[in-house]
Amino acid sequence: MSQSLPSKMQAWKVHVGKPEPILEEVDVPKPGDGEMLVKILAAGVCHSDCTLLGMKEAPPGMNMRPQYTLGHEGAGEVVQLGQNVNDFKVGDKVAILIIPGCEESSCPVCSIGLQRLCHGNKSGNYGLGISDGFFAEYVNIMARAAVKVPDGVNMPIAAVAPDAVLTAYHAIRYTAEVQPHQTIAIYGLGGLGLNAVKIAQHLGVKRILVVDKRQETIDLAVGLGVAKEDAFCTGNSGSPSIEQFAAEKGVNIDTTIDFVGHGDTFQSAQFAVRAGGTMVQVGLISPTVTMIPLVTVLKGVTIKCHYNGSMEALRECMDLLAKGVIKPSVETGSMKTLPKVVKDLDEGKIKSRMVLVPDWTKA
Repeated sequence: MSQSLPSKMQAWKVHVGKPEPILEEVDVPKPGDGEMLVKILAAGVCHSDCTLLGMKEAPPGMNMRPQYTLGHEGAGEVVQLGQNVNDFKVGDKVAILIIPGCEESSCPVCSIGLQRLCHGNKSGNYGLGISDGFFAEYVNIMARAAVKVPDGVNMPIAAVAPDAVLTAYHAIRYTAEVQPHQTIAIYGLGGLGLNAVKIAQHLGVKRILVVDKRQETIDLAVGLGVAKEDAFCTGNSGSPSIEQFAAEKGVNIDTTIDFVGHGDTFQSAQFAVRAGGTMVQVGLISPTVTMIPLVTVLKGVTIKCHYNGSMEALRECMDLLAKGVIKPSVETGSMKTLPKVVKDLDEGKIKSRMVLVPDWTKA
């Protein structure tokens, strides 16, 4: 069964080279074999959306289309099933994994369990240039990209789970492989970084240091239980840097996780991490950063790069959300306001994760 559906819908489109999303009327897609149509009930806005809109041309080798629907954090209701979809039914509420991968045996990344790095035509990459994303009334997805939303998890929270929660969770637990006895440093306390603090606390990490340029987000981390002496505001010229603090106090930082990706944070992490330690890079703000071999090589530092997460980890995140272990901070707004929200986010005016809900009929 399927609901009665319109033939047209509204969607915020990216035209590569143009700095703002464009609202267009487009056809409602029809699900094919193994696919299903989802009515979007909530869609999160990420700084990656700002990056995508800022591209003057598609990077080589990324298989991106010149035009596509933006939005890679989404949750909604299944309204139509394609053939051979057996694990879902019309009416199910689902969150959508951004990159389920092509799952082809010949794929060099899917074949080794790294589906999230796949850029094939059938990889998903919803809202990231290959497949249409979630700033639309409906989206067509592969059924294997969906996970059912547990009872007690509302749709705005479900929408951010596949990125703001999953990326932080997979980076902390699987890429960084943090252990309870360790001391870690988290750079950037936006939507991902604050979730990372909560996740690290859940995993029993011994000591968590945090770095951000905004005092208000530093205060939020302290409110979550981070010790004041372990919270560093780079926007306050009178405060010591984390690397100075670590050196003077003899604090051995086993792992740094950088959710910013700025040249300053990358440099700071190189000096702050202990000899033999690990740096995990997640953020993408700066197009280039500088590695200092005299520091990293002589300290024997391991640098890992992390992107999104696996379906297994997403299911674990949904379970933690249902249990209240992770409680993301989100604000909700109108889908009609996307251009302003993206601009405000890029200018640092939004403190938490902004989630847009559909109200397409409103002016």
